[in-house]
Formats: sequence, C-alpha cells, structure tokens
Amino acid sequence: MMRKQLWCSAAVGFLAAALLAGCGQDTDTTAPAVNKTEKTNPVSVTQVKEPEAVSAEDFESRSQVRENNPVSAEFVGAAQAFSYDSAARLLAEGTKNRNYSPLSLYYALALAAQGAEGKTEEEMLAVLGMKDKAELAAQCGNLYRLLYRSHEYSRLKLANSLWTQQGLAFKDGFLGTAQDDFYASVFPVDFAGPEAGIAMGQWISQNTGGILSPQMETSPRDVLVIINTVYFNGQWINRFEESSNTEGSFTTADNEEVKCEYMHLKNASQTYYEGDGYSGTELWMKDNGSLMLILPDEGVEIGALIRQQGKLEEMFSRRDGQGGLMDLSLPKFRFGDSLELADMLRDMGVKEAFEEQADFSAMSDEPAFISRIKQETHIGINEDGVEAAAYTEIAMAGAGLPEGRHVLDFNRPFLFGIISDQGIPLFLGVCNNPQ
Repeated sequence: MMRKQLWCSAAVGFLAAALLAGCGQDTDTTAPAVNKTEKTNPVSVTQVKEPEAVSAEDFESRSQVRENNPVSAEFVGAAQAFSYDSAARLLAEGTKNRNYSPLSLYYALALAAQGAEGKTEEEMLAVLGMKDKAELAAQCGNLYRLLYRSHEYSRLKLANSLWTQQGLAFKDGFLGTAQDDFYASVFPVDFAGPEAGIAMGQWISQNTGGILSPQMETSPRDVLVIINTVYFNGQWINRFEESSNTEGSFTTADNEEVKCEYMHLKNASQTYYEGDGYSGTELWMKDNGSLMLILPDEGVEIGALIRQQGKLEEMFSRRDGQGGLMDLSLPKFRFGDSLELADMLRDMGVKEAFEEQADFSAMSDEPAFISRIKQETHIGINEDGVEAAAYTEIAMAGAGLPEGRHVLDFNRPFLFGIISDQGIPLFLGVCNNPQ
C-alpha cells in the first residue's frame, strides 16, 4: 500500500504578533497555491468552544482558572527543555533575523503524537519530555486554558485545526482528544485541488489577527494537515513615550551601520540581569508575561553564547535580577521568519515519524508519515507593546553612574524572548538588524 503524507503545520505569532509550522512534502503532484481572496467557507465537523475570557481585573475568576487547570512541574520542565534545546539549534547560526515559536511547534507535535503508536510514539514523547501521551494531552489542555487571554490589555490565543482528506476515516479517540484537550476544529477537504490550501491560509489569517496570510500548498497524497497558530498581543506596563524616540545607529551582525528608531525609558524601575558574556532586562506586559531582552557583551557573538551548553535556558530562565533605575534604549523592529524544522527534529530524536514505516495507527488505519514541518512567524515591537504570531529574544553602564543604576543600549544584535507567566517561552528570537 502506498504511504501517504501526514502534513503537520504549526503557526506561531507575535508581538506586534507570531508563527506557522507545517508538515508536507513537495512533489510533482503538489497543487499550486492560488492567490484568491474569495472565501471558501470550509465547514468544521466539530464544535469547539473557546475558554471563557476573564477580565484582567477579575482576580477571583483568574485564581479559579489556575486552580482548575494545574500544570505539573514535570510538564513545565519538559516544555522549557524542548523550547531551549530546539531554539539553540535554530538561533545559533547565521546573520539573519530569527523568530521562532517553540510553543507552536510543541503543540503541533503533541497533537500528532496522540495518533502515534510503538516506536514512533516513544521517540515523539521522548523529545516532548513526557512519558504518557494522555497526560501530555491533559497538560496541554490545562496550559491552553491558563494562557488564554482576550481583554482590553492583552490577547493570547492558541488555535489548532485538523484538515482531513474527504472520505478517509479517523479514529474517534484521536478526534476526541484533539477536540477536548487541543480545542481543534476538524475540516474535511479535498487536497487534490487548490481550494484546501486557500481555506487553510484563510483560517490561519483569521486566527493570527491577519498578521499571517500564507499561501498553502497541498498534494493529492496528503491525508492530514495539522495546523497550530499562536497569536500574542500585549501592552507594556511601562509604556515608551513616542515623543522620546530618537534616530540612532545600529551595528548589524554583518558589521554594517544602519539607522533605526530607538525607544527610550529614562530612570525607569527595571530588573537588571548580568551573566558571563551578557546583560539583560525584562519588560513586563499587562496580565501577559514579559519580554526578556539579552545583550551580549561587546565583542561576544550571539552564536558563541548560544552554543554553550545550557546557556540559552540560563539567560531566559533567570529570576535573580537586581532591581534599580535604568536607562534603556531599544530599537523598534518588525519582521517575519520562515523555518523548515524537520531536520532539527530528526537531530533531536524524532526519526521514525518521518519514515514510511511510521506508526500513526492510533490516528487512522490509513498508513501515513510526516514529510515536512514548516513554521512561519511574525513579530513587531513599538511604543505600546508587542504583537506576534506564528503558524507550527548590552551595553554596560558608563563610569560615574549612581550605584544601582544601569544603562542598556541595544545598539547591536540581541536576543529576545516572550515568556509566559509559567516560565514557558512563547517566542524566542534574534534581532540582527532592526531594519
């Protein structure tokens, strides 16, 4: 029997918004993406109800959500380990801007793992850091509800969908878990024509605030496409004043000088981090985690830092900073990124899932394997806050400053990370050139 493709797609997004990851194989039978604006109106065969939005000021309801949805230390540790291990492999090389959503990829893989059996399941769970796929699904559901935000200060939404080939049967257990724990909608489509790709692109756009509008390709060999999106929009607690912005120079990773617009905080009460080879700070959002900023010391390359074992996790997991006054200069930036993730996952230990002997028999009796995983993301930072989306991130203080006062001037390549209240990275990236 011919093995058919299991196309896994995850979208991740940002601060001005975030990102997309997908699995599929390019073949001669690929249906070309068509740039159409008319709606195809795909109909979901499941009714997925999003968690109830809780106001930022409703502390009692927020506490109840936390009590009803406990996330274990094992799961948080697993998500963190996956995030920093995978990000270190992606961010260490090159001079391009990079933006990656480990959370989007984690959810897409966790959903695919619900359909795996045997060695395929073992390898996927090992990389995801969990021993039992039922517990993994339950924890993903709890985290989904904890992260969900939709009020005047903040938006944070994960969305999942299964796009299935019309006429193929998928097992009730897999579909039930997808709906109950991953809030996944199910759309039967015909992958042989361009309409399926158009509909998927429109669904991604709807779930990332219009930030990501990819042209999706499909193949007649596809049996399933899994899409995860992450959309984030957060406001600073300490807002930058546009009237304080200045034009300045930024030295890129290619050692070129470019002009950019800098935002400034003066005499701001900020947390300051300092470690071997870097300094950093944390900008808190209203009811939605924080943006951590890491500036390598003069003469220290970002790649050299990241390649040190455990260094990325050390930099973004610290909670031992000093409080004090700070003068902060941060360039405004906005960019998108696209990542092919299959080779990275193979290196991490997910191997059989990409082979024709892959066992996804808990999903369907139709033989299938993962052929490609892709992620697209977008992030933007301005005076008001951050917006990011995904579709599968210092100068030392000068002499004479008062003790406890720090100056951070992000005028050269730096790392950024959007970190949830649970300490789980939503986005990790490198700004090598704000232009």
